[in-house]
Amino acid sequence: MRLSKLPEAEYWYMESLRSKTDHIPAHLTYGKLLALTGRKSEAEKFFLKAIELDPTKGNCYMHYGQFLLEEARLIEAAEMAKKAAELDSTEFDVVFSAAHMLRQASLNEAAEKYYDLAARLRPNYPAALMNLGAILHLNGRLQKAEANYLRALQLKPDDVITQSNLRKLWNIMEKQGLKTSKT
Repeated sequence: MRLSKLPEAEYWYMESLRSKTDHIPAHLTYGKLLALTGRKSEAEKFFLKAIELDPTKGNCYMHYGQFLLEEARLIEAAEMAKKAAELDSTEFDVVFSAAHMLRQASLNEAAEKYYDLAARLRPNYPAALMNLGAILHLNGRLQKAEANYLRALQLKPDDVITQSNLRKLWNIMEKQGLKTSKT
């Protein structure tokens, strides 16, 4: 599949599933291949089969959620991402992806919860802090947003997006008469 030899990849996925019908990674990667080749309804069946085989694996929900996101089925994608994050709440990548999908679906309160968890899982990861700052900013928690932007900039001082977001936040805070760390 990585070599873009899709017919050959499909053959081997089918062979793999014939020899081990309950192999979850084969269901997930074959689902991705089917989606890539435009066979969306077939792809969806393989993602759902992976979930059916082991409904306790957050990874299965995350792959299905990613598929749904690519299909612009944002609310469904967000629900799958939330399920994945609930099952794998200590896995940064799952939690961070869930937060992103929830934000894409405009479920900002839920996104905040998972960005916060991601930032607690990796407290020195600038992207987690910046994204937490951004969702707090959107949700009107301005002082908390500022603190997260500033922490992100301590770790990655040259981040242009965080610098820009912080300037926008300060403008809003000043208009509201709130004290900022720059004043």
